[in-house]
Amino acid sequence: MLSLEKLVNRQSYYTKEHGSYYFYDYSGNIIFMTDAVSIMYDAEGGVLLKHGNPDQVQKHYEVYKKLQSVDPDLFNLKVVTSDKWNVAELNRILDTSGYIKLLETEPQRFEELQILRSDL
Repeated sequence: MLSLEKLVNRQSYYTKEHGSYYFYDYSGNIIFMTDAVSIMYDAEGGVLLKHGNPDQVQKHYEVYKKLQSVDPDLFNLKVVTSDKWNVAELNRILDTSGYIKLLETEPQRFEELQILRSDL
């Protein structure tokens, strides 16, 4: 049986090294590196839909937008892209459902994110 500590540590996470973001799996293997991180989420409840390299997030965004053209009420998407994410906040977005929505309502928490975009 896994200990609570091992279960807690079994999640992927971001670090920032030398100005770039590194995303690691729970074993400590690098999944990808990027200079900016995009977060795509549903603006209604703050549900995280995609995160990572802005180009990859944009591809997913385009798929969702096509689905939305069929039913305009299906999604209310937002994308936030920045190279100034605080790593602790970024990781909290990944592990706490709706956390991005909380950040959105507290502008001082986004004070360094000057290139926030609601759309790609």
